[in-house]
Amino acid sequence: MAYYTPTLNSGDVLPQAAVQTWLISVDAGNINAGVAITGVVMVFNTFICPAPGTDWTPQVEGVALAASKTAKKFWIPLSGLKIGDIITTYNIVGDVVEVAAATFDCKLVRVNKANPLTTTDITNGAITQVIADGNFDSQANCDDETVATDKAYVLECQGTTGVGDAIIVTHAEVTITRILKP
Repeated sequence: MAYYTPTLNSGDVLPQAAVQTWLISVDAGNINAGVAITGVVMVFNTFICPAPGTDWTPQVEGVALAASKTAKKFWIPLSGLKIGDIITTYNIVGDVVEVAAATFDCKLVRVNKANPLTTTDITNGAITQVIADGNFDSQANCDDETVATDKAYVLECQGTTGVGDAIIVTHAEVTITRILKP
């Protein structure tokens, strides 16, 4: 049977007849295999700052690193992922005020259940270092990483600022593929 794919515009609501026609066109084999929803972008703006007030500090725009700090880290936990999600890429968004020599790095890290716990840097999971003044929307096109049991994921961010520099990170946009099963 041929599949029925309704044409939609932003804001459209499918009429009941269109939904029924689509449901009839999907066979049981496809339903049992699940439906892959690709290009789902999730926004993460929760920050773990180990020394707020002295290093990265939460503020209304996100987290900020003041002037004259060296190799200071914070983490963004990717806590909305489900087992089976596939992380395909991410963007980290923010702004650099560079007067001297600011740098910003970010990488995708998997936390593994072990005794003791271990971490793994995901292949191709690092952005190109941000070194220029102005806002940034830096992307890492990491190797596809399937979320599994006993694994957690974080973006590990590190910044360095010179005299008069500042860095603000507002959020991360993580693109995933999600398999929906009945």
